[in-house]
Parts: sequence; structure tokens; C-alpha cells
Amino acid sequence: MWVVRSTRWWLMAVVFLSLAAPVRAQEVPGGGGWSPAAGAAGDNTYEGFVDQPSDGASIPLGAAFHVSGWMVDTTAEGWAGVDDVAVLNGTTVLAAHGAVANSRPDVAAATGNPFWGLSGFDVVVPGGGLQAGPADLTVAVHTPGKGSWSKQVSVNINGSGAVLTSATSSGLVLSIVFPGPGDNILANHDGQVRGVAYDTRTQASLGVGVDRVQVYLDGPRGVEGSQTLGTATQTGNTWSLAWEPTRFDSVSHHVLFVYAHSSVTGEERLANQELNIVH
Repeated sequence: MWVVRSTRWWLMAVVFLSLAAPVRAQEVPGGGGWSPAAGAAGDNTYEGFVDQPSDGASIPLGAAFHVSGWMVDTTAEGWAGVDDVAVLNGTTVLAAHGAVANSRPDVAAATGNPFWGLSGFDVVVPGGGLQAGPADLTVAVHTPGKGSWSKQVSVNINGSGAVLTSATSSGLVLSIVFPGPGDNILANHDGQVRGVAYDTRTQASLGVGVDRVQVYLDGPRGVEGSQTLGTATQTGNTWSLAWEPTRFDSVSHHVLFVYAHSSVTGEERLANQELNIVH
């Protein structure tokens, strides 16, 4: 009889503890793995994951790309506990700052904590910031009370230098005049992307020396997730392309990828611009 009661009590205790214990972030696939970084202090109470790029991902040389994921301080009350994020090339060279408190309803649902629904982060690393070859990126998130904590992801920057960026010396000139950096574009209005493109090494038979300007959204040409806006119309050394922002307003933040092709040398230049689509 004692054995039966003891067994029943043990089972009830297990059930009670299972119901009473909150679902923790480490139960989300990929949680954990954050290490102390600059100014880190206190216990490591952090969980999260770098969703993109995946470890070992290939990124075209000269292309801007997103580093995004989620991270929480499991001891924070009423919020995710993160107030800044940056991506470093290696462990010391700053590549870019990003945004925190992005919506992550999947994390809130998986953990049962509604405050962790704003645990997302996103950083746009600009094109030209990394050289061809392997690169170790450090994602460093900052907390107000316990400094910075980091997670590393390794990528491969692929290319031979055929795609140039604004930091590369060349006679091929490309710029985006509109939209400007971070401009807000109304979703329900016709949009236009315009800029300047020419090659200083051109000759009379080749006109301005640029025979093609192509525009893409949210990813380099040929990469999954990239959306083709089209080939721009060229008038002298200027180019323009009409598009419909309302077709792309499922998320507010976007990045343009513009390629200009030189008819003089056959090389290309890539320019990037961040923008927001708003209602």
C-alpha cells in the first residue's frame, strides 16, 4: 500500500512540475550558444539563434546581405532584454549595426512567453565590406545590464572581383539617386527607382559605355529570395525603372540591388540602397 501511494505521489509531483515550469527558450530548436563579449558580466542566461545566413553559406562578392535571428535574456521581465545588435568581421572590425525588438511570433509561441514575441534582430551588411574567401562573422547583441554577448557564423564570399562595389577603383560609375538611404516609399503609389550609370573609358561608338542596368529587391541576382524589378530604361547617363511598391509590402524594410554592365570592358558594378515601404 505504501508503494502504491508513493508511486502515485511521485507521478503527481512530476505532472505538477511539468505544468508549473515555463517553456524555456532553449527548447526552441537551435537555442543557446551565446558567449561573453565586450563588457559581458553576470551569468550566461541567453538563448537564441542566427537564422540567416546559415553556417557555411555562400554569399556573392560585393553583395549586401542580411544577418538575422532572435535572442532573449531568459531573466528579463516584460521584454526580450536586448537593446542593440551589431555584426563584426572577425571579432573587432565593425561591419554594420542593426535593429532589435523585431516581431518573432514563432518564438513567443514556442516558448509560451508573449514578451519574447519581440526578440528578433536584423542587420544589413553592406556590399563591399568583405573580401573574397572565408569570413567569420560575429553577431554581438547588447543588454543594458550585462554587456554584450555573441555568436559566430562562418560564410564564404564567392567571386573573382568581376562585380565591383563603390569602394573599388574603376571607370564604371553607378549610383542610385532615388530612393535615398532609408527613404519611406508609400505602398499605394507608383514607385520609381532612378540613378546614374556610365563608363569613363567609353568611346563614341559605345555611347555612355553602359548597355544594361538591372534592378532586384531583397537579394542579389540569382540568390533565393531575390525579386526581379526589371531592366531600367536608359536616357544618356541616367536610368530609371517604374515599379509597384504595393506588390512588396508584406514586410516594411527592403534592400535594392542595382547592377550596371559596362559595354566597354564587360564588367559590372553593384550598388545597394535600403528603403521602407509604408502604408
